[in-house]
Amino acid sequence: MMEAEYQGKHLKFISNNNGSTVQEIVIAGLPVHLSSLLVGAASLVFNHTSYFFRFFELIVVVVSPLLSLTILSDYGEIVISCLSSLVILLFITIIIKKKGAVKDLKRLWDLKIAEENTLDCVTNYRSSMLLITAICILAVDFPIFPRKFAKTENFGQSVMDLGVGGFVFAAGLVSREGRGKFTKVRQTISRNMPLVGLGFVRLAMVTMSGYHSNITEYGMHWNFFFTLFFVKVFGSVLIPRISDGRRLWIASVMLAVMYEGVLSFGVVDYILSDGPRYGIIDENREGVSSLQGYLAIYLAGAAWANQIYHSPFTFTVLGNVVHDLAVWSILMWLNLFYSTTFFMPPSRRLANYTFFSLTVAYNLSILSGFLLIEAIVIFLAEIKTGDSRFTKEKKNRIPTKRKKDVQEMPKLLPWKQKGVRTSVLYQAISYNPLTFFILANLATGLVNVMFRTVEIDGCPAVLILTGYLATLSTISLILYSRSIKIA
Repeated sequence: MMEAEYQGKHLKFISNNNGSTVQEIVIAGLPVHLSSLLVGAASLVFNHTSYFFRFFELIVVVVSPLLSLTILSDYGEIVISCLSSLVILLFITIIIKKKGAVKDLKRLWDLKIAEENTLDCVTNYRSSMLLITAICILAVDFPIFPRKFAKTENFGQSVMDLGVGGFVFAAGLVSREGRGKFTKVRQTISRNMPLVGLGFVRLAMVTMSGYHSNITEYGMHWNFFFTLFFVKVFGSVLIPRISDGRRLWIASVMLAVMYEGVLSFGVVDYILSDGPRYGIIDENREGVSSLQGYLAIYLAGAAWANQIYHSPFTFTVLGNVVHDLAVWSILMWLNLFYSTTFFMPPSRRLANYTFFSLTVAYNLSILSGFLLIEAIVIFLAEIKTGDSRFTKEKKNRIPTKRKKDVQEMPKLLPWKQKGVRTSVLYQAISYNPLTFFILANLATGLVNVMFRTVEIDGCPAVLILTGYLATLSTISLILYSRSIKIA
């Protein structure tokens, strides 16, 4: 149990934050993409099955975002430059040692590059988001985590604000309904009841331990687990009735706009007021009122799932999806900058229209980045390794059998041999995503009980965070290696 004095100090430490600029958030997040590209390129130069490479992979994937969000947060450009330099060196090495011919790369367009219902870009996107979330929820309790990245009080944007929105968007992106697998509402409720249980467990643990609980975040009793449960249930009701991805996208935007209209009729003053609270709804007005905004974000994620998941997923499809994501990312960024001129600034507490626009724009950008990285790694792999089926046979091929030979060429790209497009840690996190998130929350509470985090700075804080992430990573990897799927 935290002492009353320290509890007040802790609460003051994590409250009244105004956020940061979009540029600072983007710079803080870029090492995630660059680390994935670095691992992918390195796998084409070194033996990616060796223990040394696996260790290198974990260091790059985990440590680079940890440092960029903590002690190196003021040197984001330098971190990006260092990672970019390493990537460029690997590119040069691959090109120098190339075996394939550029003219043979045209065969990629018609070849399948992913297994059924498994997209590396989605695995990278969701797992990286969970990893960043795990870093932030504990790092925010230490002085080495910049206050500009912590959750904002009323208005503004920050890394942690976008983490909340991104979690909901990712839930929609990987939802069964988004991929056209509709289930009854009763089944959805039953399947997601553990979220309700986790919500009550968190409420009980926070109350008993004295861990900080800012009432302006979700309310007195509400927490993110309850929000996630309700958006999934409401999503299972709405998505099957709309079905089509484009209509679902329009519905998500319309829902966000209508909610903004509701807020403008005095509701925002009620939500942000500091007056006394009466009754269960009033006591949790932030969590209840923001549900509509988060539901819009969830529907947007499901709409893009409908557009992304194709069968078969060929290199041509990948190129088309990258194009669509890039275009809509730009449009949503423009929409954000335009809408802030006559709507309220983004607010995680309200989940208003500009927060919806910011969340969707940022997450579409992240997703398109991971798709682009996947395309680059595949391209470099073909340049590096070539393919004997398309090179050695050319010299001795009999003209009369040319057409037959071409028709008999395999249409499945041996994608597992074409570079590391998703790290083993990302695969492990994606295998048990909810388990990873729950363990991160439990470990965060445990660390705060064991240490007076607000008073620990510098290297000791980094060592604690490193041990925390190493523990989470080890557990995830063990579960994945033994095919133990929990949730």
